[in-house]
Order: sequence, then C-alpha cells, then structure tokens
Amino acid sequence: MNAVSRFAIRHRWWILAGWVVAIAALQVLSASAGGSAYKDDFKLPGTETQAVADLLDKANLTEQNNASGTMVLHSPNGTLTQEPAGFLAAAKTAVCSDADAHILSITGPWGSVACRASAAGSGGGAGSSTTAQRPDLLSPNKDVALVELVFDAPNPGINAPIAAYKALKVLRTDTLQVEFTGDMFTDVDANVPALPPEALGFIAAFIILGLVFRTFGSTVLPLLSAAAALGSGLALLALLSHVMSVASFAPQLAELMVIGVGIDYALFIVTRHRRNLQAGMSVEDSITNAVNTSGRAVLFAGTTVCIAILGMCFLGVNFLYGVAVGTSLGVALTMLASLTLLPAMLALLGRRALPRSRREALPSDRRVKILLCVIPPICVLFWVLYLLQRAVRPLSRRLAERREHSTRLPFWTRWADLVAKRPALFAAGAGALIVVLALPFFSMRLGHADQSNDPAGTTTRRGYDLIQSAFGKGYNSTLQLVIDGPGAGDKAYLAKVAGALATVPDVDKASITPVPVTNRIAFVGFKSITGPQDVKTDDLVNALRNDALPPLYNGSGSKIYVYGLTSVYVDFTKVLSAKMLLFILAVVGLSFLLLMVAFRSVIIPLTAAAMNLLAAGASFGIVVAIFQWGWLGDAIGVGAGGPIEAFAPVIFFAVLFGLSMDYQVFLVSRMHEEWVHSGDNERAVTVGQAETGGIITAAGLIMIAVFGGFILGDGRVIKLFGIGLASAIFLDAFIVRTMIVPSLMHLIGRRNWWYPKALDRITPQVSIEPPEPVDEQTPPEGRGEKELVGV
Repeated sequence: MNAVSRFAIRHRWWILAGWVVAIAALQVLSASAGGSAYKDDFKLPGTETQAVADLLDKANLTEQNNASGTMVLHSPNGTLTQEPAGFLAAAKTAVCSDADAHILSITGPWGSVACRASAAGSGGGAGSSTTAQRPDLLSPNKDVALVELVFDAPNPGINAPIAAYKALKVLRTDTLQVEFTGDMFTDVDANVPALPPEALGFIAAFIILGLVFRTFGSTVLPLLSAAAALGSGLALLALLSHVMSVASFAPQLAELMVIGVGIDYALFIVTRHRRNLQAGMSVEDSITNAVNTSGRAVLFAGTTVCIAILGMCFLGVNFLYGVAVGTSLGVALTMLASLTLLPAMLALLGRRALPRSRREALPSDRRVKILLCVIPPICVLFWVLYLLQRAVRPLSRRLAERREHSTRLPFWTRWADLVAKRPALFAAGAGALIVVLALPFFSMRLGHADQSNDPAGTTTRRGYDLIQSAFGKGYNSTLQLVIDGPGAGDKAYLAKVAGALATVPDVDKASITPVPVTNRIAFVGFKSITGPQDVKTDDLVNALRNDALPPLYNGSGSKIYVYGLTSVYVDFTKVLSAKMLLFILAVVGLSFLLLMVAFRSVIIPLTAAAMNLLAAGASFGIVVAIFQWGWLGDAIGVGAGGPIEAFAPVIFFAVLFGLSMDYQVFLVSRMHEEWVHSGDNERAVTVGQAETGGIITAAGLIMIAVFGGFILGDGRVIKLFGIGLASAIFLDAFIVRTMIVPSLMHLIGRRNWWYPKALDRITPQVSIEPPEPVDEQTPPEGRGEKELVGV
C-alpha cells in the first residue's frame, strides 16, 4: 500500500487525468453501444416455468410467451358493447408505427389488430385486423372493457412499455377513461422528481461532511471520489447489459452502493489523514500512512462487500447474475478510486485538508522570539487579571466553570467509558430492542406484490381497481394450463381437463377457456377467485400441480403444466427459498474465515456474524411490518401490504452483510491495533470505540441519507431497499457497533483474542491495519483519548 500511495502522490496529475479519460471513454463506449439494454430475464432451470418456456420455444410458439399488458377502458356514463368510434384503428395508428413500443398485437372485445402478420393469425399483412370478438373482455355490466397488448418479445426492454403508454394515453377522452395495468406498465407514469434520489444523497452527504470536517476541501473530496466511481461504474454497467442479462433495477441498486460506500471509504481515509496532519506529519507521509492503515481496512471491507454480493451468483438464478456482477464492479471501482484518485487529490489539497485555524502553525524559532517579546506584557496582564479576580469573585467562578467545561473529554471517549462501566446493561437493553424489531421477520412471506400495492394515483393502481370492481378480485391473476402431448388435439380430453379444473376450489369456473394451438399443444386459460398476491392463489397453483392434475395425465402420454405470470413467481420463490439458507451460510462462513485470519481470533468473527444476523433480522422485521403488514403503507405509498419480493431478501442480505462488515472491520481493527500495543482488552475496546465511534456514526448518517433518498421514488422495490437498508444502517451504526459489540467484548474479556496455536500455524498472516509508530512522548494512559479531528 505504501508503493500505491506514493505513486499516486508523485503522479497526482497523471492519476487525475487518467480517471477523467477513463470515465469519458466508458461513457462514450456506452453511448456508442446504444445506451443500456436492461431487461428482467427469468430463467428457472428445473421448474415447470422453464419447462413450458422451452416447450414453446421448441414448437416455434415463443410469441405465446411474450410480455403483455392491459388497457382498461371505462365508460362512466354508458356502456362499451360497441367499440368507441375507431378506437382499435386509432390504437393501431398510435402504437404500431412506433418502433420503440415493440407492440405485436392489440386485442379488445370487438376484435383485434396486429402490427405483424403472424400476430393476427389471419395471414394478413402488417396492421391487419380480425373481427373475432372476445366477449370475455367485457365486464358483466358492460361499462368496463379490457384491451390486451402483446409485445414482440418476452423481454422487450424497460423503455418499450413507457413508449407504448405515451403513444396510447392520448386515446383518453372526457367520456372514456383509459388506464394501463399489469407488471409491464409498472411506474410508466411515475413522477420525475426535480432532484433525483442520488442527487439528494449527495446533498445530504455534503451537509454531513461539512459538519464533520468544517473545511471545504475535505468535504468535497469524498464526494468527488464517489462521483468518479459512480460515473465509471454506471457506464460499465450499461456496457455489461449488452453482454449478459442485467435486471432493470440494477442501476439504482448500484447507485445506492457506489454512493454510500464510496463516500464512506473516502471519509475513513480523509479522517485518518487529517489526524496525521494534526499530529505533525508531512503531507506525503500523512497520506501514505492513511492509505497504509485506513486504506487497508477499505480494501478488506470492500472485498467482503464484493464477495457477499457475488454470492448471489451461486443461487442458480440468472435474473440475479447481472445485478451481482454489476454491483460488485461498482464497489470495486469505489475501492480503486479511494486508493488512487483520493490520495492524488489529497496531495493537491495539501494542508488545506485542515481548517485554517489548525494549519497556521508558526515555526519554532519565530515562536521563541515572539515569546521573549511578549513575556513582560503577559506578566503585567496576569497581575491585572489577578487583582480583578480578587475584586470580582463571581466572574472568577464563571471563568473556572468555563475552563472546566472546555477540558471535558470528547463525547465518544465519555460514551466508551460509560459502556465499559455498564456493559451488561447496554448489551441487554440494546439486544432486547433488536430482538423485538426482528419478531415480524418470522412471519415474512415471499412472493410477488400485485398492482394493488401501487400508489393510489398511478395508472396501474386505477386499472387494477377497475378490473377488480368490474370482474372480481381474481381476474387480475394470470394463470393457464399448458397441455403437451396427443391429448392437446382431443376435444374430449380437453373437456375432461376443463371439467376437472372446474371442481378445484378457488378456481373461477366461468373463466375456464380451452384453446387448441397445435395437434400437440393446447392452452386452458382460467382465473382464480383470489387475487394474484393472495396466499390462497399460491396454494391453488401447488394444489393443481401436486393433486388435481397428475391423475389427468399419468399414463395418458400427455403432460399438463401450470403456467402464467402468477405461477412463474411461485416457482421463482421456491427456487430462491430452497437455496436461501445455503447462500446465507456461505456468505457468513466466508466472512467468518476472513475475519478470523485477519484478527487472529475465533470469538471476534463469531460475534460479528451473530450481530450481523441480528441486525439483518431486525431490518427485515421493519420491512415486513411496512410492506407486508401495511404499517404506514399509505403514507409511504406502498399500499395496504403484500408479500415481499422473492429476490429482495437475497440482495438485501448480501448488501447489508457487506456493509455491516465495513463497520465491524473499522471498529475492531482499531481495537486490535490497541490490543497489540497494550495487551489490555478493556483499554483496547474502550480506545477503539472512542476513536472510531464518531467516524462510524458519521458514515452511517451518510449511508442513511443516501438510502433514504430512494424512499421518495415511486417504485415499490426501490422503496423497499431504501427503507430496509436505511433502517439496517441505523441499527448497525448506532445500536450494534456503539452498544452491543463493545459491551460483549468487555464482558468476554481477554478471550476475545483467543486463537488456537494450531490455527495460527496453518493460516496465513494477514494484516488489515498495521500498527502505527508509538509516540514515545505521549504516555500510554494519554493515548486513545484525543478527539478525532473534526468529528
């Protein structure tokens, strides 16, 4: 690390220019590649969902698997038995000629139009139409009609529904309400805030850093470091989307991580540098020491974050591969910026990293001359003050009180001493709070939240409510049976399947519609009585697969699958739930090994793992209470509650565990350094907490501000991550690292640092933060009680 920091210092202009060129080059490459190509691509090997997808692909029926959405037409003062004047023709004109919309066909109760010949099924040319009517798309009271929009691919991209919505919303009139619903149209009418969430995060971080450092240069550098990582990371992520499937929410998650950890990592290094300058080091030596100490901790902490996030690749779900790789690349770039660009900018800043009052030190020879000149006046002034003190004693007492107040120990030193005196009380109280917050976690239900949880004013929510009111709650569900085999072309067999399906509880009997496609493939569409996110709908899918359908196809030479968007999410939830425990054990186990080797201790990594799991459980509990139980749901704009997205806990745990390890590393590395110096556990824990408490809580506030900014967005998933991660960081920085971990380490005592000799011989020697040279002029009892510069 010494070589890296000195190279960055001596070639600071080249380093700065190199980063500017790299960011510009990546942005140009991303633009030349056509921008991003994010898409939500589900592939679930070993599931019925994947079996049907492969079946349709093999039979050249991939169009049957294309993405779709629904236009909901409502006539407040009439009926829709007749097509509104030229509606389908107007829709065709508006959207079929828009290449960005990627619409394949438009089907309503009165007929359909196709943007391609194959979509109409009539052999006509592009834009052909059919008069085949679909009375099932008209509500019983005739005032609500549904128009199905089929896109030209299973994953047409995130811009396609936005383009379709903008092209078709002009069909609204004073007498015809037109809404759009379905997963494809989520957030198409989301309000664009004047300031994006990442900008709010930067502003909040600027304010907090300004209060911490009280100088413009030190305040701006962490923001510039994070901005460099963000600019290069997002461009690289956009390029990655052309190489592999990257989910549409990946950029926002990457922004959350890069801004948060980028500012935090720079904060740790800048704080160490300022403390070194205050101790009298030269600028170059100070930067080198900061990178060689706090920089090592940054490298170790960032590596654990990347490992935790990349652990999602072992779940076997390709939907998460791009998210994991892209986010870890962003974190890796934040480490690179912190260890190269930041030292270069610190070298350019020089001693201006300190406030003006602390960098204007006078040379020692001039001090002597000035002292010789001012000693006589000082003596006279002292005599005058002595006489005034004798005359006005109340004033003397007030001056004494002020002097006593000014010599009080820093807050974090006093807090560390308080924790050391009452460790059992703090451990029990804080632990009880975490356990109570974690209780809702045990009722968490994974699944997919439907549009009933969208904000009340959005088009998807209005469309969902219109369908539910006119057709029933279950009409929003998307389910069908797919028959593969000779039975698909047998009308008697299809009738038998339809009859058996009608006897299954929670199936809407009137909605059952057999549709032969080929001699070997047929569909049987149906609706559930319960809503898409209802647990009874999940039970219905499982009952069909396990009980109702096998007797119909066993020995018949045919196979019957349950398919549709609702069943896709059932399979997705099963796949992730089955591997969740293994994923958690892998991430926790690897982190345990890294901490064990780094700190030469068995107890410390055990404590860290337990605390990280507790903090994760408590934050999950908050998420369940808000997003599943519906507490404060309307105020936050997430509806009355629904299941937690199946992929959210995986990503959430990976991100949270990595960030928790950051704070653990910075806290315990300082304790370990003091333990090496003194061999006194109580002193090591107290000094470590006193010197890192301020910086950890400041870093936590920045992360909370960054994550909290995403609560202002319209997307339910992004709100979930914003609230969940912000609450998790608060609990971790202000409860776990400042109360529980130090308390437990005080209670455990010297056994914190126990390490079997056999392990010591076979494990490599790894140093996170090498000990600094001890100032012999500073007595041992005085070390560790200095206030952190600016904190």
